Amino acid sequence: MERIKKITDLKKNYFENKTTSPESKVASRVKVVICLILYFTAIVLELRLSATTSIAGVVAQLQVMVSVYLVVAVRDKGYQIAVAINILVALIVAFIVVIGAGNLSAIPGVIVPICTIITISIITFYEKGFESKLVEATEQKKELSNLYDELASTEKKILQQNVKLKELNRKMKQREVRLNYLAFTDVLTGLPNREMLINKLDSLVERSPEQHQHFAVVFIDLDNYKKINDYKGHYIGDLLMKAIADRIKKIVFQQDMLGRLGGDEFTLIIQRDLSETEIFAYVEKIRTALLETFVIENMDLHISASFGVARYPQDGINAVELLNYSDIAMYKAKEFGKNRVQFINERV
Repeated sequence: MERIKKITDLKKNYFENKTTSPESKVASRVKVVICLILYFTAIVLELRLSATTSIAGVVAQLQVMVSVYLVVAVRDKGYQIAVAINILVALIVAFIVVIGAGNLSAIPGVIVPICTIITISIITFYEKGFESKLVEATEQKKELSNLYDELASTEKKILQQNVKLKELNRKMKQREVRLNYLAFTDVLTGLPNREMLINKLDSLVERSPEQHQHFAVVFIDLDNYKKINDYKGHYIGDLLMKAIADRIKKIVFQQDMLGRLGGDEFTLIIQRDLSETEIFAYVEKIRTALLETFVIENMDLHISASFGVARYPQDGINAVELLNYSDIAMYKAKEFGKNRVQFINERV
C-alpha cells in the first residue's frame, strides 16, 4: 500500500507540475482551441455535404485525427473534450441529418464518432498503463538510487567504524603492553621486578630436569644506601639507584637476568652453568665496579654492596629456597663486614 501511495503521489506531482507551468497551460489552451475550430468546421462541412458520401468520409476521418490529437497532445482534459465533442457530433448528425433530413447515407457520421470514442478510450487506457509503468520504473530507479546511496553511506560508516576499531585495538594492545610492563618491571630502574624474577626461577626449575641445567641466584643488598637516601633525599636516592642499576647491567651477561626485588635489593640469576670460582669472579667484578665513585647532581657518592650466592640444585630445588638461601648468604656477608661475596655453603 505504501508503494502504491508513493507511485500515486509521484504521478500526482508529475501532472501537477506539468499543468501548473505557465507555458504548458497556454500551449494546452491553444491546442484545444485549434481542435475545437477543426471540429466545428468538420461538423459544418458534414452537415452541408452530407449528401456527398465521399466528402463526409473525409470529414469523419478528420474528426478521428483531431480526437486522437487531443488525447495525445492535451493530456490534462484532452480525452474528456474529445469524448464530449464526438458525442455532440453523433447527436447532431443523428437528429439533424439522419432523422430530420431522412438521409440514411449519413449514418456512418453517427457510427464514426462512436468508434472514435472507443478508439481514443483504448489509446487513453494503454497510455495511462504505460505512464503508470514508466512512473513505477522511475520510482524503482529512484529507490535503487536511494538504496545505493544508503549502501554507500553504510559502507562508509562501516569503514569509519573499522578504522576506529583498529585504533581502539591498537590502543588496547599498547595498554596491555604497558600493563604487562608495569606488572613485571620495576618502574624506577626498568629492571625485571620480583614477580618476573620468581617466574623466571620457576621456569628454570621446571625445565631443569630435562636439560640437566645448573644455575645460580645472587642476592645483592646495597650497604648504607638508607643513609644516603635519608641525608640526600629521595630524589638523589632514586638517581643513585638508577645509576647503580645501569652500572651493574653493563657487566651482566646477556644470558643472565638482573632484577630489583625492591628497596635497595637486587637479584642476579646466572643462567649459565658456571663453577663456584667462575661465579665468584663474575660477582666480584660487579662488587668492585660499585665501589667506583657515582657522580649524582654534581655530588660524589660512594656505595658498596653485599652479595649472597645460592646454586641450583646444590643449595635449593625451587625458587623460594634459592631466594631464601641467597638472602641468608647475603646476611652472612653483612655479618662478616659487608662489601663481600658469600656463598651459602661457605664456612668462614
